[in-house]
Amino acid sequence: MSRFQRKFTRIDRDESRLPDVISKASALVLVLFNAGKVEQAGKKLKVRRQGGFCAADGWLLLIVWLQSGAQMGLKTLWKDSLGRCNEQVASLAGRKKLPSPAALSRLLNSMEFGLLRSAARWLLTEVPEVVPLLLHPASQTYDTCGQAWHVFDLDPTVTTLRQRALPAGGDLPEPMRRADDFADPGYSGRKRGDVQVRRMTVQHAGAGVWVHAEMAPGNGNGMPDFVAALDSVVAVCSSIGVATSCAVLRMDGEFGNVPWFTACRERGLPFITRLNRPKFFEDEKFLARLRAATWFSVTDSGSGPQRLAADLGIWTVKPGKKTRREDGSTYDPIEMRVIACAMAQEGEAGRGKVLDGFQIELFAAELPVESWPASDAAALYFGRAAEENRFAQEDREFGLDRVASYHLPGQEFAMLTGLMLWNLQLVEGFKLDPPAATRPAQPKRTPQVATPMQKAWPRDPVVQKAMGELPWQRLLQDREEWIWSSTADALLCPAERRFALTSVRQLWADAERTGIVMRRPAHGCDGCTIRAECMPGRPQSESKKVEFSVPSELAERLKKRLSAVRSVDNAAQRRHVKPARSGPYEVVVAPLLPAKARGLLRAALATVAMHVTVEVPEPPPRRSQLISAGAAERQCRRKTWEERWLDNQLPDGSSVDVRAAGSELALAMLERRSDGAESARSAA
Repeated sequence: MSRFQRKFTRIDRDESRLPDVISKASALVLVLFNAGKVEQAGKKLKVRRQGGFCAADGWLLLIVWLQSGAQMGLKTLWKDSLGRCNEQVASLAGRKKLPSPAALSRLLNSMEFGLLRSAARWLLTEVPEVVPLLLHPASQTYDTCGQAWHVFDLDPTVTTLRQRALPAGGDLPEPMRRADDFADPGYSGRKRGDVQVRRMTVQHAGAGVWVHAEMAPGNGNGMPDFVAALDSVVAVCSSIGVATSCAVLRMDGEFGNVPWFTACRERGLPFITRLNRPKFFEDEKFLARLRAATWFSVTDSGSGPQRLAADLGIWTVKPGKKTRREDGSTYDPIEMRVIACAMAQEGEAGRGKVLDGFQIELFAAELPVESWPASDAAALYFGRAAEENRFAQEDREFGLDRVASYHLPGQEFAMLTGLMLWNLQLVEGFKLDPPAATRPAQPKRTPQVATPMQKAWPRDPVVQKAMGELPWQRLLQDREEWIWSSTADALLCPAERRFALTSVRQLWADAERTGIVMRRPAHGCDGCTIRAECMPGRPQSESKKVEFSVPSELAERLKKRLSAVRSVDNAAQRRHVKPARSGPYEVVVAPLLPAKARGLLRAALATVAMHVTVEVPEPPPRRSQLISAGAAERQCRRKTWEERWLDNQLPDGSSVDVRAAGSELALAMLERRSDGAESARSAA
């Protein structure tokens, strides 16, 4: 026998309730409307077209779509839910209705870069009101002297497209690809595709706020794209009242040359980036500086290879011979602080160059030595790897790699809307649990001097390359088991101990042949069990040498290079300079957790249920279509931007009843008004 009763009653569906998949996005639309941002969008966002929806209406639809999830296409969203509550969602922003997917497509095809980019900074920084977040002490990084820095990451990213086969023939229509005017071939890095579009982005690393984004086909527009990104950083610094000297730009190695350095200096922007100067590794003065350098351990997470860093002082970086400004003039050489970073590596270098078992990477740092010692500057640069995670997060949450329009300005508009939503989530999540506005504590600094490199490290790669050109198979035919190792760039005895070139001397009466002497240092054969077989009669502690006859032309090159290297090394040892004194504190990276802030907002919105009822007054009596309303209609005049905006405005006398249920935090956010007025709340 049943111990309980079950009663089932069929009721009518509540038409006022918005579908759950729409509720989060609708809540943000209401937040933007209450803050006056929708009204501003009507003035800021412009599209040049005759009739149809204005740009702000398309912006609202993009917000609803992108906020509803990266896995849902716009047509699916419209068909399953948004289409039947279109007027209700639009009313939250004071609009009659939102565009359909087809109407949005036509609107995006009418976008222009000139009109869009004039509003881009407003979209990314003013709509979400990011200034308080950027100025919070938790969003800033603190150097060894205790000074606060705003760290910006400048890093392009690409979206690639694969193109299917497109047969051609006399019985087929003319072939046409939608991506022909949208994307071009280019360098795509690890991504795979036939054509691509490139996005130049800048993000405030501490706050996680996107402050700049522009798109271009293929590999982009080079210097114009870069300058636009720098100008956005300067504008952000101005808006938060911070000097550009307190901002640092972390840049991809693509920008490790004189033109990019010059553009940063012209705007007073400090920076750090990889230095693309492989010729430095052939400069005997540079190699001498590496040998004489003091190396420090680089702070890391403990999960990767241990890196060492050394300050190599100021070096002159010259522009390429064919490098020119847009007006055809040349760039001046730049005096630049250079930092070297080393880690144990055998074989080919991922970046930089491998010298005697260490991969050496060079960095150009426009940063004060006292505030940013070499090890801390290197750690600062490697911290930019976090931006790759944020690229993945934006794709996972908003699907910004999707193609919303094959008209590039339209695609950029959708992309900017997605990044604006990211920033809005950050700001609103930050407001839900704001941390105290206090600077993080900075412990005392204890730099860790690394174990010194070998005394002769690194060997001269120019000499090693020349030695590799010798006919070693013939030279070693009388020395069994001796080899020239191309991997180690060294002559190895049967015990695999390395012999180094020490001198070059003329051989007897043969002008075409010259002797080269290679040695093991004193005690270099200690503990060797086969020493007596290869060096019979020589005391164990003595230096061991072997000599070979080589062509005089090659020997003369080796002799001159050895002489130059030794004289520079001796001079470097006499003028050895100690590392500059640094500040007393440890560097503290911005402790804010942006992903946590966005998670707080998503959790708050997950509880929201919204009911919207719209009532509009009776429309005026219908007039004949054959009679004009005035001279403007009779003459087919263009409408003003404001008239276009008013076309879709809810008529005067309309009422929108919004009933919401959810957490206290979510309801407080929905009630917040820019004018300070209180919104009525009723239980759903």
